[in-house]
Amino acid sequence: MNYLDKTQKLEQMLRLIKDQNTGTAAQLAEKLCVSRPTIENYLHLLRTAGHNISYCTKRKSYYFFEHRP
Repeated sequence: MNYLDKTQKLEQMLRLIKDQNTGTAAQLAEKLCVSRPTIENYLHLLRTAGHNISYCTKRKSYYFFEHRP
């Protein structure tokens, strides 16, 4: 995978998280045509970049949350 592909997949992942339409990690991996460990790596990258991402077990989707001090 080249840099552009990775960037596009990260952008698509951000859109899915914003829409709360990711599904589980395995479903998200399927949607982006990557492996589950890659999804975990992408989540780590996005969180390190400052995105507050959590997972809702009820909705079975990742979502953005507001960090409150």
